[in-house]
Amino acid sequence: MLLNTIFKEFISVVQENPKYTIGLLSDEGEVVSCSKDEFVGITFDINKPRYNDTFYVIEVKNMHYGYLWVNGDDPSLPMISNLLLDSLKTRIMYEVNEKTLKRKLTKDDKLVKALLEENIEPNHVLSLVKDMGVNKDTPRVALHITNANGFDIDEIKGIKLRLDSKQMFYSLLDKHNLLIFKDIPVTDCMESTKEYLVEYVESLKEWGLQNCAFSIGSIQNRLVNYVTSYNNCLWLERNNYLEINKPVFFMDLLFNYYISSIESSDILSIFDYYKRAAKGFDVDELLQVSKQLLLNDYNITQTAQDLYLHKNTLIYKIKRYEEIFNIDIRGSFQGKALFSFIAYAMQENEKQRLVGD
Repeated sequence: MLLNTIFKEFISVVQENPKYTIGLLSDEGEVVSCSKDEFVGITFDINKPRYNDTFYVIEVKNMHYGYLWVNGDDPSLPMISNLLLDSLKTRIMYEVNEKTLKRKLTKDDKLVKALLEENIEPNHVLSLVKDMGVNKDTPRVALHITNANGFDIDEIKGIKLRLDSKQMFYSLLDKHNLLIFKDIPVTDCMESTKEYLVEYVESLKEWGLQNCAFSIGSIQNRLVNYVTSYNNCLWLERNNYLEINKPVFFMDLLFNYYISSIESSDILSIFDYYKRAAKGFDVDELLQVSKQLLLNDYNITQTAQDLYLHKNTLIYKIKRYEEIFNIDIRGSFQGKALFSFIAYAMQENEKQRLVGD
């Protein structure tokens, strides 16, 4: 820390009152910086102050930074000196915190970068983990936060000052993307874990992370698998599942994820005839209905409410799809699965059509 620079800034702030001379003394009593340059280099006997001198040790977080000297012909000198000392210590404390914060952030950035490497180096990762005091066996989950307008850098740095900062590490990947690996309490109940993470996201929003999208990956307890949790978040984003100010959980969309691993061309080639034979077929509407049915576990009443449709209207549409594709959507698990496969294949086909493939 450049203590002289800090003290000169401090002098420029308090020098409005010329009644006092203030100086920074070394441990030996030598004036190293002063509001009056002619005193620089002079040595005082700190143990024998004159009537118009006060000397106070400058100590911040158990670190000694020399002495503050205040000189002035004023009966209120001790009180003024104490106020100046408190002000200077506050300024130094801020600088110490900033320095500590930067050091912590640098370590966090290094660890996150190492964990996301395509060819992860276990020994390097373990060395970083040990240096940071991170428990490698604690279960964690990737929380990827995006902000279209860009994050406030000071706000992001401040996350390390939160009381729960030891229960996570993070890196600002770029101006718009923040990645947190968050500790998860060990529990057999996934619902309680979700509640815990929802509360955590709410606390981040209250902290200042507003108008953000929050994607949450799979829980992992092996360092080499953290990148998988992060990739889960990216999958949610690529497939447009994100909502502003609302956390979206990868584990809630596992069925969709595994569907996406199926070749869409295989599905379309089988059902293409039925689709082309149908008249007045609205692909966008089918995709909307299929997505909402899946989100509601094929609860028709809830799906109708979410789509602002009368229940009978939704049933009519589903019957129409059953007739077109010759599948039983309402009464058969296989029919429900096939309908989801078809919707996924059509969605992929629409994407290819839009890009001219």
